[in-house]
Amino acid sequence: MGQIFRFTTIIVGFLPLLVILSTSGVHAEILIGPYLQHSDLDSMTISWKTAMPTTQNEVRWGGSPVLGNSSVEKNIFPASFHSVKIKGLQANQMYFYSVVSDETESPLYSFWTAFEQTETIRFVMYGDTRGGWDNWQHTLLVSQAIEKENPAVVFNTGDLVDEGKNATDWIDFFTASPYLHNSTFYPVLGNHENNSRLYFSYFSLPFNERWYSYENGPVHFIALDSNLRSRFRFAQYFWLLYELQNSRQPFTIILFHHPPFSSGSEHGNSSWVQRFWVPIFEQYQIDLVINGHDHDYERSIVHGITYIVTGGGGAPLYDVGHSPWTIYSEKTYHYCLFTVNSTILTFEAKKPDGAVFDSFILTK
Repeated sequence: MGQIFRFTTIIVGFLPLLVILSTSGVHAEILIGPYLQHSDLDSMTISWKTAMPTTQNEVRWGGSPVLGNSSVEKNIFPASFHSVKIKGLQANQMYFYSVVSDETESPLYSFWTAFEQTETIRFVMYGDTRGGWDNWQHTLLVSQAIEKENPAVVFNTGDLVDEGKNATDWIDFFTASPYLHNSTFYPVLGNHENNSRLYFSYFSLPFNERWYSYENGPVHFIALDSNLRSRFRFAQYFWLLYELQNSRQPFTIILFHHPPFSSGSEHGNSSWVQRFWVPIFEQYQIDLVINGHDHDYERSIVHGITYIVTGGGGAPLYDVGHSPWTIYSEKTYHYCLFTVNSTILTFEAKKPDGAVFDSFILTK
């Protein structure tokens, strides 16, 4: 009986502390986000981080700026990281939302649910955003240009930050990426993420999060982990084969960090990818392979497959040459805009000022 009394005393004594943390009168600044994760035909996950633990956290949302609906975070204990999954949505629809933590509410933002296969989707791919070298100025410049495009989804080909284990780097990345409020975000691991637990805590990705697939509109996206600890794992290799054998979408795009074909001066070709993965790409005639790692732009065609190096997201640029497989290459900051329906894929490589410097069309 004495043990029960002591335990009750501890719990009761702890409750005032919870109240103090959440009602101290200090408003909880939203430090990161809100940002969009894991869009589906009928759901969306919204995440954010507050500068201090909060207890009352919710997403207010609706089909118009009036909102009118609320989805509440189920965590009853004070926390600084928050994630809410909104269910019961309609496919191909724009919704509006804001997040609330205690007495702090974010501005109004919007998102698109996933598109059905017969619909048209616009999305962006780019990479190597690590911007500590110039206080994230070029990263912000590219990000603001992406934000103006208002894509439904944005993919990052890795090296989001300078050092994945540095918490400040992640705050800087999110701050310099304002499109994250309105576009669902899907990254892959680069070498600078350094296999950090912070990467996996911030991002809610499908499957095992190191490699995963995602379908939206007429596109089957396959994300791979090309870093040393995963590149030769047969689990990933056979998973990739399974994904390709069972793909039913008109277009298939594969993205990972290390490019098999690159004329970049700093890294160049990834010969192990050429030997280990490229034969699979050629066997299944993949439409596009998208990479980063070299901080430049290059489009190549090898055995009928188009390869894109898009590493101009904000990191210091590298010189790029011209190889027998190169169609176009340039040392420039940029992002890649895709517009895809069930029969046509339109690609535009664009500089931060919106100028298109390379483009092509793939048809089915």
